[in-house]
Formats: sequence, structure tokens, C-alpha cells
Amino acid sequence: MRRVAIAAMLTATMPVTGACSDSDQRRTAPPATTASGPVATTQQFDRAFPVSGENWDATVTLSNLRIVPTSAYADTVFALDVRVVQSAGQPEFGPDSVSAYAPSGDEYVLIESPAGLVNDPLVPSVLTSPGQEIQGMVAWRMPEGARIGRVEVTTPGTKASVTVTRQPVDPSALPADTAS
Repeated sequence: MRRVAIAAMLTATMPVTGACSDSDQRRTAPPATTASGPVATTQQFDRAFPVSGENWDATVTLSNLRIVPTSAYADTVFALDVRVVQSAGQPEFGPDSVSAYAPSGDEYVLIESPAGLVNDPLVPSVLTSPGQEIQGMVAWRMPEGARIGRVEVTTPGTKASVTVTRQPVDPSALPADTAS
């Protein structure tokens, strides 16, 4: 009985060799892959950052994230000022280059034609001369009470992200000042 217990214990603690086939051993580490496309970068509001595409470079500045009071939508509307300055080539940039996301990662709906909601909507443009700039506002809809997690700028050579830590204030939700 004692020999059986010792044999069982030795068998249980012995390393098993030959139990893995060659294909099992190859699965342990996937081959290294090279990244294709732009690598995401973190940026800040109110600071210009570089963007690029095929044969062009520019800088983009995102600023003035705010809630836009409107009765045109049941959802909350928020907007962002965008400024693009050409550095080289012929940059192409428009509202579809900028996306907004909830903290959960869900993308907010871009308002394709925000004329009437914002003063100066950003329109798709091609910058053709050195130093040329375009400015405009991009607007999105989000469910009432939701939060903004990040704003991304995506071009053929760039994926830049700005994390939103301080939420914009809804001016229509503020109490009216009363004169004393």
C-alpha cells in the first residue's frame, strides 16, 4: 500500500514530457506584427498638434468644447471649435475628420449640417497654399445627461485623441440670475 501511494505521488509530481504536440508549442507566442496605419497620440485642447496625410502636413487646434442650447433636437447638442493650418502639400480636412465618444467608447452622432445651431460650421476643405487656414465648428448629438469621454482627429496619417476631463456646462440648465 505504501509503495502504491509513493508511486502515485511521484507520478503526479513528475513533469509531463511529450504531452504537447508541436502545434501546441507554437501557439504559446504569436508572431510579432508590425503596426499598419497611424499610431494613436494623446493631445490637449487649445494646443496645436501635427496631422498628416498622403503628401501633406498640417496642424490642428481643438478648443471651446461647449453645450449648445437648442430646441432642434431632443438630445443634447455639443460643439467644438476646430482650426487647421497647412504646413505642406494640400491637406484635406472636414467635420468627418473629427469624432466624439462617450466614456464607454460609443461614438456620438455628428450633425452633418449644423448651420443654424452654430455660427460658423466647419466645411470640408482643401488647403492649397502655405500657411492657409480654415476654422469652423463641429457639432454632435448625445443623449440627455450623457458625458463626453474623448474627441478624436483622424486623417490618413494621424489618429490624435483628446480626453475630456471637465465636462462643458449647459447654459440652459443654469439658474437665472435674479436682481436684488
